[in-house]
Amino acid sequence: MTNEILARAGAWLDAGEPVALATIVRIFGSSSQPLGARMAMTTGNRFVGAVSGGCVETDVYETGMVVLDGGGPLMLHYKHVEDPLIEIGLNCEGMIDVLVEPIDRDVWALLADPPLDSVTVTICSPGQPRSPDVVHARVMAGGATSAPLPPAAVEAALAALDGDRPVTASLPEQRVALLEPAVPPPTLLIFGGDQAAVPLVRLARQIGFRTVVTDARPAFATRERHPDADEVIAAWPEEVVERVGVGRRTFVVSLNHEPRFEDALCYALAGRPVGYFGAIGKRVRQQERVERLTAAGFDLGQLPPIHTPIGLDIGGKSPEEIALSILAEIVAVKNGRPGGKLSAAR
Repeated sequence: MTNEILARAGAWLDAGEPVALATIVRIFGSSSQPLGARMAMTTGNRFVGAVSGGCVETDVYETGMVVLDGGGPLMLHYKHVEDPLIEIGLNCEGMIDVLVEPIDRDVWALLADPPLDSVTVTICSPGQPRSPDVVHARVMAGGATSAPLPPAAVEAALAALDGDRPVTASLPEQRVALLEPAVPPPTLLIFGGDQAAVPLVRLARQIGFRTVVTDARPAFATRERHPDADEVIAAWPEEVVERVGVGRRTFVVSLNHEPRFEDALCYALAGRPVGYFGAIGKRVRQQERVERLTAAGFDLGQLPPIHTPIGLDIGGKSPEEIALSILAEIVAVKNGRPGGKLSAAR
């Protein structure tokens, strides 16, 4: 969605229209929009994007018009209010700091087209709402910067490269830095081209995963069976892991619990850090797996925790429902959440 917002902002700039950009640079508690969420605005009541669930967008737009009228960048702070009819604020319990600024082509290019393995840095002073002293820059993986930055900001930016999402870092003199890493999409590596792999690929691509389907059985690993996958490989797990490469941003799913394939996958993943390893099958399959590998002298400590039975307990039986269950668990693990009902969460 951010790409679409910035694309619209770029089109307005190309047409010679002024553009203001609102960005969530800090969140306290909960928020209906994520850190780094944006709202692009121009004249004539035209805007795209949001920084809340509709609670404060009118106020943000009006501030954007002030900014475009020569007011310079401004900071807005929103918190929960009891009566949104008489107060401007949020319905959720959190608080957000929003930077509203006029942008030109240079700032737009820095925000809209970051190279991979870089971090877009926006530094501002939320405590100075009328003069937030905004700095935009880019930090590359090696530490090179597009503009002078405080050492603490560079250090925090390099640390942010390990993550998939924006973070806020506190800097000296009560300044903050919004750090937005540009990293390759996470990889969903599916072993087993069975029926559930088809909707699993489709759902995963919709939320930003690169998808790879692989099977040692050539008839199960064809482009005809998996037209939506980014890559389809007919090979044994060891060859696949070497070819694709795995790491903390790789999420591995085994859809075939036949021992000859499953054990080969465990050996291929031994000692390799992955973000998630899930295997289809009943609980008894995990016990059988442990007994087989232990008897063969395999050190199970070389593997990450295996999520078996795979997925969240939603009671689905169709391939689409199984895929939804698996992907829901992957997202929960990726975000460090338990995956239960929100109504039961504290």
